[in-house]
Amino acid sequence: MARWLQALLPREDRFFDLFAAHSRAILAGATELRSLLDGGEEVLRHCKAIIEHEAAADAITRDVLQSVRRTFITPFDRADIQDLITAMDDAIDEMQQTAKAITLFEFRSFEPEMRSHS
Repeated sequence: MARWLQALLPREDRFFDLFAAHSRAILAGATELRSLLDGGEEVLRHCKAIIEHEAAADAITRDVLQSVRRTFITPFDRADIQDLITAMDDAIDEMQQTAKAITLFEFRSFEPEMRSHS
C-alpha cells in the first residue's frame, strides 16, 4: 500500500543535477574573476561575463528553492538543501558585487597583492 502512495507523491531527483549546474556557474564566474585581475582592456568583458554567470546561478537557485517547496520526497533534508544552495549562491553573489564595484570605479589594473592566490 505504501508503494502506491509514494508513486502519487511528487518526488524530485534532479537536485544533484541542479547543484552540479550551479557549481559550474560558480567555477565559470571564478575563472572570469581570476582573468579579470590580469587587468587591461578585457576587464569589462570579464565583469559582464561574471554578471551573466551570476544571473544563471540565480535561476538555478530559484529552481532549487521552488522544487524544495513543491516536492514531498527530497534526497536529503530540506533545510540542508536550502542552506547548501544559499551558500553556493552567496559565493557567486560576492563575485558579482566585486565585478560591479570594479565597473563602477573603472579599475583596469590591479596591484600584485590583489592578484595573489595565497
